[in-house]
Amino acid sequence: MFNRCSTLLKRYLLLDADNVRAPDADIWKLSVLRIVLLIGVTLTSAIVLHSSYAAYQQGMYYVLYLTIGFSALLYVTLGLRKGQIKLASASLTLTIVMAGLCILFFTIDIASARYGLLFFFTLPIFLRLFYGNKAAIIGMFLNLIPFALLIRNQPIAPLFGIDITLPETHTYLSSLIFMFFNFCLPMAVIRVMTSLESQSSLNLKQTKKMEKLVSRYQEIFNNGGTPSLFCDQQGKILQANKSARKLINQLPAPCNYIEQLFELHEPLSAGQRHKTHLTGNPHATFELQSASLQHHKKQLIHCFDVSEITENGRKFDAFKRQHFEKHYYDELTGLRNHHYWNSSVNQPISANTHTVMLKLANLRDINLQYGYSQGDKALAQCAMQIQNALPSSTLMYRLPGAKFLVSCQLEQEKSTDFNVWLKDKLPSTIQIKDNSELLTQPLIWVGGFVYVSKAQSPSSVAESCAIALSQASSNSNFSQFDCNVVKLIRKDTQHRDKVKRLLDNRCLALWLQPQVSINNTIVGFEALARLKDDEDGKILQPYQFLPVIEKNNWHILFTQKILDNTIELIENWPSDIPPVPVAINLSGPELLSDLFYEKLLRRYSESQFLRERLKLELTETSVLASHQETKRRLTSLANVGATIIIDDFGTGHASLSQLIDMSASVLKVDREFIDRIDSSERHRKIVQMTLELAKSLDMQTIAEGVETQAQLNLLIDMGFTLFQGYLYGKPAPIEAWQGMSKAITVGKSAIQ
Repeated sequence: MFNRCSTLLKRYLLLDADNVRAPDADIWKLSVLRIVLLIGVTLTSAIVLHSSYAAYQQGMYYVLYLTIGFSALLYVTLGLRKGQIKLASASLTLTIVMAGLCILFFTIDIASARYGLLFFFTLPIFLRLFYGNKAAIIGMFLNLIPFALLIRNQPIAPLFGIDITLPETHTYLSSLIFMFFNFCLPMAVIRVMTSLESQSSLNLKQTKKMEKLVSRYQEIFNNGGTPSLFCDQQGKILQANKSARKLINQLPAPCNYIEQLFELHEPLSAGQRHKTHLTGNPHATFELQSASLQHHKKQLIHCFDVSEITENGRKFDAFKRQHFEKHYYDELTGLRNHHYWNSSVNQPISANTHTVMLKLANLRDINLQYGYSQGDKALAQCAMQIQNALPSSTLMYRLPGAKFLVSCQLEQEKSTDFNVWLKDKLPSTIQIKDNSELLTQPLIWVGGFVYVSKAQSPSSVAESCAIALSQASSNSNFSQFDCNVVKLIRKDTQHRDKVKRLLDNRCLALWLQPQVSINNTIVGFEALARLKDDEDGKILQPYQFLPVIEKNNWHILFTQKILDNTIELIENWPSDIPPVPVAINLSGPELLSDLFYEKLLRRYSESQFLRERLKLELTETSVLASHQETKRRLTSLANVGATIIIDDFGTGHASLSQLIDMSASVLKVDREFIDRIDSSERHRKIVQMTLELAKSLDMQTIAEGVETQAQLNLLIDMGFTLFQGYLYGKPAPIEAWQGMSKAITVGKSAIQ
């Protein structure tokens, strides 16, 4: 119980270890206040209890008021907390002053009155503790007044005639003085000294730690790999570590200032790096960084050796320049190349700029005649001559191949006669050395130019020039860019993409045209391709997509899809249509494709059904139809049972001898002869001769393009037995031929 009470008392009086070691002054001030007040409250409570009874018996009620008032003031002050230290200290000071004044002015006995004066002499101590030195000194000088009263040794008349003297007043005052001087003041001093001693001990420990840290820092500073210097404000070197001393020793002359050690052209700024060289050694590059020392007038300067980094950076910059020149400049002519023109380094082409793309059209002839080395020399010589002929403000670029790009701003020149102006500047001939002989070689230039009326990107200008160049011809070597040409190109591109999309998306449709015998019996069909656009529901006719296929060399893809669709059609042939053969057209390039040919040969070899139902028509107008490998492969297909039909006979490249080599069994007389058979005797003789030739070779003949009854009658008279044409029906989807009988009515086909 005692230990618990002792612990609580220490905690309240802030005498526990944590509060004693605390550096906060408010803690020990509050502790002193509580010690003094607690001792005072303890004594005054006892005095109040004893004196109140005596004063009550004698009817001295004002004594009760004073003693109870002082006690209440002490209790209230004792309850104040840490945040109210100023109020508590003021209350304690006021209590001491008022107690001294009450004893002085309300006690008649001079001996008792002196006790009141003694209270004033304690004020400087408390004023120093709570208000500082100035307040304590002021209290010292104010105490001259009570000191004078003591020397005077004369009693002071009671104030307002009030006398608080009781029979035990001397004992009360003696006890107060004893408690105040023997307990309150010593305990206050002990509390303050305890905190000071504790702080002193902590400061001593911190000092020792600081000395160790300083010693360690000094060791690190001296042995650090980075040269470091301590300098004063004028740059004088006060201290240098080992690395810095090595730098200083490299100088032939004594070095006392940092300006003597490094080539400094501006003062050092704290927190910033300054790149410089060691004096007399431009290859030794350093970055100096002045540390920010807020509490020190010296400068701590770190010297970072960046010589290797700087050298590597220089080499890297040289490599970048070399790479830039290699990537953006043409090695042959030394001109900027197309990479430079299209790169972000180049600026947008400004308005009022003439740009032309030139091409040396006969460079290929020069290369073939004199060799590529001479061609390169000729191209380099042309570039130099053009540069010399053009104004210095003209920009010239080398493009891949034998092309140049020239861009210039000439306000006085009009875009319409710019090509004329440029032609006069271009070299027309060049000297070429051939077997130690100088030969004059004429130059042929073509070009496409554009006038930039408003700022454009380099890529768009080059594209416009390329389009204009593509329009140049032998009649007009220089062509100006026309936006309508771009529209046509874009339209052609869109159409090409559309055809490719339809081919890839299985939009190929097969339309059939019947082949009819002399007795109007359907003996076969020819499969003709159409492209169906599901987006707009239109059907593309052959003239709308076949040129695109030929231009882009999609023959193999196109024929493969026709073959696959035809085989699928034959395998799913409608029951109400006569099961007759279907012929597909081959243009020649497909047979030269190993993959297509091997697949076709394998299908014929493995399927008797396919050999009976699928016939192959080779267009004789194709150059590849007379190719030796084409004829060999046709022979192989014929040997496995395929029926080979020569289409458009008489209008192509095949000769009579080649006709035999093709292994064909059927001839189709072209519509060009049939169309004029009823009006031209010459045509009738050619058709008759073709029929007799086919009979002599034991080949069947089909008259193609029969459109009128008169044509049919003449053909029958000649001896034809198989016919195909609009007279029997136009090409139509297979659905249009369903429900028809085996015989067909002349002139009343399903599709008129």
